[in-house]
Amino acid sequence: MAYYTIANAIVAGICFGFGLVFLFTGLRRRDNKRLYLLFALFALAYASTLVNGIRFHNAGSLEYYLAVNRQDTFFVILAFTSLVCYVAEYTRVKPRGFLLLLTIVFFVVGIAQITRANLIYDEILGLNAVTMPWGEEVAYIETTDSLWSLLFLAAQLAVLGYMIYACVRQFLGGQQRKALIMSIGVLWFVATLGAEILGEAGLITPIFYGEFGFLGFAVAMTLTMANDIFTTEQELADYRLNLEHLVNLRTAELEETQNKLLQRTQEQATIEERSRLARDLHDAVTQTIYSAALISEALPAVWQRNSEEGLRNLAKLRQLVRGALAELRTLLFELRPDSLAAADLEILLQQLSDAFTGRTRIPVTVQSDGAADLPTDVKVTLYRITQEAFNNIEKHAQADRAEATLHQSLDRVSLVIRDNGRGFDPNQQAAGHMGLQIMHERALAIGAMVEVASKAGEGCKVTFKWPGSSRFPAESGPGTAGLEEESVVAHD
Repeated sequence: MAYYTIANAIVAGICFGFGLVFLFTGLRRRDNKRLYLLFALFALAYASTLVNGIRFHNAGSLEYYLAVNRQDTFFVILAFTSLVCYVAEYTRVKPRGFLLLLTIVFFVVGIAQITRANLIYDEILGLNAVTMPWGEEVAYIETTDSLWSLLFLAAQLAVLGYMIYACVRQFLGGQQRKALIMSIGVLWFVATLGAEILGEAGLITPIFYGEFGFLGFAVAMTLTMANDIFTTEQELADYRLNLEHLVNLRTAELEETQNKLLQRTQEQATIEERSRLARDLHDAVTQTIYSAALISEALPAVWQRNSEEGLRNLAKLRQLVRGALAELRTLLFELRPDSLAAADLEILLQQLSDAFTGRTRIPVTVQSDGAADLPTDVKVTLYRITQEAFNNIEKHAQADRAEATLHQSLDRVSLVIRDNGRGFDPNQQAAGHMGLQIMHERALAIGAMVEVASKAGEGCKVTFKWPGSSRFPAESGPGTAGLEEESVVAHD
């Protein structure tokens, strides 16, 4: 039974497996890439020498033995040089001069062996066979050593000495566990070398123990590096879990902060809205009621003195009260936007007109015909544009009357607001007055258009048109707003 050949094949397969695993590991990982690739190179080269060992140990002729042995030289040199580089990388012990010299020696001897086999041996005595204890015959070559073979042996011993030295240095450097694991592989190599020497001396069964010299080293280093990989992966997994926990924790903190900020913002908005309503009440409603109170106090005396004047004051009083009521309703609409959306458009315009008249004493005539089921955004836009137009009349027009005309049919609507004020040039807006622009933007948002017609001394006319499902083309030019501008203020 060819037990020796089978053992060589098993060890070669194991080392090939180690080499391929760490080759792909080194190519995929970023950490310790050089270490893994060097070990993969060593394991694959060592496995190749074992395969070649099977070939020349079963050689049938001297020529075949020498040919295979010459081919094997490349893998032997590659195995020793990659082994030295791997040990240097693993232990961080790197005597560069010594390592460079050792590498040169291996390459020189390898070139000599590949070039001419008889450069390594003084004399080749022939091909013989040794019979293993179980009856298997293994071929070997009988030679006398030359200077080259002695140099190669010295280089091998230097590798062994360097590995022992690196283990000691690593152990003293505080990496005891790694040093002890590598020392197992070194001791295995020493044991197989010693066993082969004892076998040649006849003290034990003569077997080619040296063939398996690096098996212990390959197994020991594979196990420790695999353990390092598993440990690293576990640490990464723990780190990911911890990171996810931290992310969830920070996300919860952020959401809590956002909720607090939102609550503070809402509270601040509420305070600001209350302040605005207080100003509006003071600026409009309070003053209107104060004027109405003065008129009502003086009305009895005026009526007794002049009934016609009393009737006029009574009309003013009624107008002031209606204006104050309209202002209050307007503020209620601001507080409850849903009521604004639900109200009839004609009622909203009348409400704005009454509030405007109550503030300014400028009468407004509101005319309306037709009815339409308008979308909420269209209704709100009309309300806001009318509100802006009245504000501009109040601030800039110096008018003494105004009118608002509303036409509704099916889903279409148009609104015209006129005043008899001083007018203006729509092409020359004063700096800082944004009313016209705001009105254009509001109209554009719903696909409507606003036209502003005005001349100095001839008042102003603001026309709003919403065509329902159709849309006006974009326009630009003096006094008009297309789809690129959607809000306008009559006298801004």
